[in-house]
Amino acid sequence: MGAFIAKMLLPTVSSLVFLPTASVAAKRGFHMEAMVYFFAMFFTAIYHACDGPGLSILCFMRYDILEYFSVYGTALSMWVTLIALGDFDEPQRSSLTMFGVLTIAVRIYEDRCGYGIYSGPIGSAVFIITVKWLQKMKQLRAVYPDKTVYTQQVGPGCCFGALALMLRFYFEEWDYAYVHSFYHLSLAVSFVLLLPKKNRYAGTSQSAAKLSCFTLCCCTMSPGTSKEKTDKPKKKKLSRTVWTVPVKTTLTPRCNTPTLPLYTPPPSTPVKGISISKLKEMNGWK
Repeated sequence: MGAFIAKMLLPTVSSLVFLPTASVAAKRGFHMEAMVYFFAMFFTAIYHACDGPGLSILCFMRYDILEYFSVYGTALSMWVTLIALGDFDEPQRSSLTMFGVLTIAVRIYEDRCGYGIYSGPIGSAVFIITVKWLQKMKQLRAVYPDKTVYTQQVGPGCCFGALALMLRFYFEEWDYAYVHSFYHLSLAVSFVLLLPKKNRYAGTSQSAAKLSCFTLCCCTMSPGTSKEKTDKPKKKKLSRTVWTVPVKTTLTPRCNTPTLPLYTPPPSTPVKGISISKLKEMNGWK
């Protein structure tokens, strides 16, 4: 009986492997991807817990809604991981992410069990990444990205992703509990391998953005470190309110416009002429 209960709870416990994946994503600076992984882990765990014995109390939503969000979170995790691997610039990165969020929601609402729920996002993302990388190779006339990315990230990540999809669609009939648990594990490993080592939009080590409870609650980005100390003294800013009027401290004009030169008279010199005594003689004065 105990082995049967453990087997039934195995899919619920195995879905918690997305928690280390979210932790690794946050450590590398991919905060949005980390929240998507946590979203997928939460609804996948609750969805499988409703199937387990004695855990029906955890079903705070209808079973079909939990199934929808479980599949939606998994497909969205695949999409954001591949978009992060493509290393797109802004605003292409945010536009492609939102495009996947909207289209995947509509697609999964129509069908939650078909191959298209995962093949659609994966195929679209691979096509976009291939076009972008081929353009880079044409510009650089070299392999883009480095060969280590193909050997250490893309190759192993795609292998684990393909293994996860094969377990999900072809081998679950053998033993659902064990096969589906290995599917969760393979998918989580593929996310960790495909995710780049560092998010270049998260900032440098001195001003890197960190994910905290304050960030999630107040929607503000908390700085990674304190402000850098500088030797220059900080200028005190004058507060300007309706009660204070800024006073000019200097009498120099603000604009240096050219002005006319001032007239300077030449130095006065004695006028040469007739003296006063000679004038008296000419006029008959004594």
